[in-house]
Amino acid sequence: MHKLKKIIFVLFVTYNVALYSQNIKQKSYYIQINIRKLDSLTKRTELENLKKIVRSDSDKYYYFLAEAAVLSSEDKLKEAVSTYYQAIDISNKFKSDTLKATVYAKLGLMYLNRDNITKGLSNLNYAFKYLRESRSDSSYVGLRSKKALIFMFMKNTTEYKREVQWLLNACTLQKSRIQEASIYNIAGNYFLDANENDSARYFFQKSLTLREKIKNLPFMGQSYNNIGTTYFNQSNYSMALRYYQEGLMWRIKGKAPYAGVVESYINIGKTFNKLQNKSLAGQYLKKAFYLGDSLKNPTLTQRASMVLKDINYDLGDYKKAMEYLIFYYMINDSLYGIKKKDEVANLTLDYETDQKLTQDSLKRMEAERDVKFEQEKQKEISKRTTIIIGLLILFLSVVVFFTLKLFKRNKEKQIQNELITKQHDLLHQKQIEINDSINYAKNIQNALLPSGSAFDENFKEHFVFFEPKDVVSGDFYWASRITDKQNDLFIYITADCTGHGVPGAFMSLICISFINEIIDEEKITDPAEIFNILRKKIIQTLSQKENKNQDGLDGTVCVFDYKTKKLNYACANGRFFVGHKNAEKFDVVEYRGDKMAVGKSPNEEIQFKTYSVQLQTGEIIYTFTDGIADQFGGAQSKKLKIKNLRKKISEISHLNLKEQQSEVKYFFNEWKGNNEQIDDVTLIAIKI
Repeated sequence: MHKLKKIIFVLFVTYNVALYSQNIKQKSYYIQINIRKLDSLTKRTELENLKKIVRSDSDKYYYFLAEAAVLSSEDKLKEAVSTYYQAIDISNKFKSDTLKATVYAKLGLMYLNRDNITKGLSNLNYAFKYLRESRSDSSYVGLRSKKALIFMFMKNTTEYKREVQWLLNACTLQKSRIQEASIYNIAGNYFLDANENDSARYFFQKSLTLREKIKNLPFMGQSYNNIGTTYFNQSNYSMALRYYQEGLMWRIKGKAPYAGVVESYINIGKTFNKLQNKSLAGQYLKKAFYLGDSLKNPTLTQRASMVLKDINYDLGDYKKAMEYLIFYYMINDSLYGIKKKDEVANLTLDYETDQKLTQDSLKRMEAERDVKFEQEKQKEISKRTTIIIGLLILFLSVVVFFTLKLFKRNKEKQIQNELITKQHDLLHQKQIEINDSINYAKNIQNALLPSGSAFDENFKEHFVFFEPKDVVSGDFYWASRITDKQNDLFIYITADCTGHGVPGAFMSLICISFINEIIDEEKITDPAEIFNILRKKIIQTLSQKENKNQDGLDGTVCVFDYKTKKLNYACANGRFFVGHKNAEKFDVVEYRGDKMAVGKSPNEEIQFKTYSVQLQTGEIIYTFTDGIADQFGGAQSKKLKIKNLRKKISEISHLNLKEQQSEVKYFFNEWKGNNEQIDDVTLIAIKI
């Protein structure tokens, strides 16, 4: 009888301990789930009450999860990371992969909420390392959904596609209709990014059907909006408008976040603009503009301001169009500042996390700070360049518009002698203004070209023969030295944009801005990849998918490795020479790349290739545009041609480069004679 009482007592104590631990777990999850709904005082009160009943290591684990969630909501990021790692220490004691995976997943989501994509993905991958794959576990599927969205933002098409395929295979196993609808929506976004609008609409419609069944009103609004976008992309603006308006109605009925409502206003406004209903377009976009501003959502306000700029420009209200354009760039500056602030916060957060993983964190942080400083400097230069280009394009567009208008008026009233004289004077004055503007554009273009020091500091001998046909040039060249722990590279580009004069100069300014982003900001150093990304940016910026515009550029990207003396290069309809040293002479060898342009073309789906050539000290690289070879002249007024240029360079390659420059200039001018220069001319020589 005594033994029976003892057994009953032990069972009673065990049951109460289990019940007690379950209570701790439930209270912890209550705080985490409701963290955004609870005010600051309530959160702290709940956390203190939870702390009072902590007894075991298991209790501490759930307490640390709740405490980290509270700290994160208060933007105390260092403390939150430290607390999550205390929970990981406890999971190590229990040797529980599930507990450890939970913490890494929460860490990953915390980083993602602060736009730190790299750290977010890294921690989610740690979580997946400790989790067993399951297509029916809603928590596991939810994490895979987050991972798919990360790859979407990273533009990693291969991984994005793989995650979407996995989610679609798991879709029918979900108990939650909300999660099933979310997966279809993610799949729709994948096909939308791939410009496969019919497939995207199929999955958006499946998502909408499920959301209608469970009356998920705000997300029904999202689905209608997404379907509208597929029609908009296919230029079916009537259907797009119908779905955008339906989406707005459900977002308002479902009390969706205001950001979603503002997005609907923008989409409806830009669709009315496409349907040439400027009045209604302006009404919706102004609502979006002011609501976005009141919500302190600069991204939405910026989107609205850009379409409003286009509408006012089309209506001839250039002053208002300029105001919206200036507002657009002001938001750009604001977003840049916010981004810098977030980057600093993320940098500090990274430091605190990595301190727990490595003993050498101080040296790593010093190196990162140096890199950050250089990145900020280059981004500031790129930002100023973008603003200058935007304002220059708008200013010259207005000047050209008024000049053409005055010219037409002058032609219609040419029979009136007195008015002809006045118009002639006005036209003359405008011509002076245009010439002043073009000369100013020349100063801007020259400022964006590399200074002499870019070559002087890196090569003892070089020359640049740069002869624009007009005041401004469609030819340009770009140079920068990239030095880090792994590389010591000199990158330079010789390029010929479509056209010459003002049109060519516009293209060159746009391309220089893109190259700054690709090389200085994105740190792309592979020649072929530089051309591949530049081509995408040109096609997207000039809307070449929707129109017949095929502007672009031909040229050569050279990447010289100081350590190996190897030259990696890519050519777009281009070629260049290398003077290979052979005793006292030079063998001038021609090298070619791919026969296609950077921009819209029949070969735009074909990727550029990187080629290599090994160089020796004293050898010379000659890059050039086609202006010099295409120049008419000589006794029979024929083209100079590549073979004659190569022959001339072979004859003078033994001279120093200063003398070679004089010889090339004299040779070109002698060949041209009294003929008009037909194109911009660029030839760059560098001695290794």
